[in-house]
Amino acid sequence: MAENDTAGRSTEGMVDYNANSLVQKQHAMGNHERIADLAGRVSHLPAPLNFTDFGCGPGQSTIETARPALTTWQAVDVAKPISICFADQPGNDWDALMALINSETGLLGGDPPPRIETAVGSFYDRMLDDNSVSLATCFFASHWLSVSRPYDAPDTVWFADLTGEARREMWRAAEADWTRFLQMRAQEIRSGGYLFVSTLGAVPEAGEINDTAASGRGVYRALQIVTKSMVDEGLLDRKRAESFVFGLWFMTEAEARRPFETNPDLQDAYEIDIIAVLPVDGGGDLFAGHLDDPAEYARQYAGYTRAFAASSLRKQLFEPTLGAGKDTKWLEDEFFRQFEELYREKTTAYALEQWHLSVVLKRN
Repeated sequence: MAENDTAGRSTEGMVDYNANSLVQKQHAMGNHERIADLAGRVSHLPAPLNFTDFGCGPGQSTIETARPALTTWQAVDVAKPISICFADQPGNDWDALMALINSETGLLGGDPPPRIETAVGSFYDRMLDDNSVSLATCFFASHWLSVSRPYDAPDTVWFADLTGEARREMWRAAEADWTRFLQMRAQEIRSGGYLFVSTLGAVPEAGEINDTAASGRGVYRALQIVTKSMVDEGLLDRKRAESFVFGLWFMTEAEARRPFETNPDLQDAYEIDIIAVLPVDGGGDLFAGHLDDPAEYARQYAGYTRAFAASSLRKQLFEPTLGAGKDTKWLEDEFFRQFEELYREKTTAYALEQWHLSVVLKRN
């Protein structure tokens, strides 16, 4: 999960991103066929052909996202110039990404090789020139909001369990961000081009809080348990903890469709190919293969969760608790020690569940 936070450091502090981003890599590879199909649909567009991955992150998953488009285009017309653009925030680990691109399993094979470009900034703003993109993707990134802010949230650290005005406030922010993301891409994607957004989603479920089941509910509820435990132990500031909410929103299908129903400019800009939320085969528990070893199962969950959650926890919870200039490493280590212990004791009680939101749009 590439993270979008107010400091603009999408992967700062992540612990071995590639080693702990199995879900992202599996998702990218699972969408090879669809990306290749979309690349084929736009291969007739005038040169140059450009593929851009928004919220790329530093890891192998973005290489796997770009690969099927590149392979398709090189097979269609080797004479047509091709560029691959990786777009993310300034704090992305660009050195790690470039090392992967230039590796033996990277993207510089073929004759001629593609032109590699980067775009640095927020995808809630313009990142590329008008009408310059043939095919755009955004995987596991658009659920992060443009700004993380405090809410009245004494009993939860994530959006899906918010209630009342706090939930309404956060949804307004999420809806505004989603609308702006679509507006920015409409300026950058050329007529006949495609935008493919795939991220974590949510589905209606009677009996759940807000009658909605959201991806990762077990993981985020485990994060809340550890947060409360450390507050009770006096390790975290209670007031700060009771206003901390991860700055993300996993949309239902209805929520993803709303901007197209309320915004005439978006209705004119795009033709909807797909907007759907679907379950993941097997439910999404990435580490079920380790259930015979609870310690390893717990270790895998702690590494995976720390990779995407630590930055938000550090900036919004740990650092404010200790004050400026204090070392937060011990606090972070203790948090994930307790998190790992919880999974070792409870195993599948907090297993990852996933529903994926897929949005495919053709630019008119």
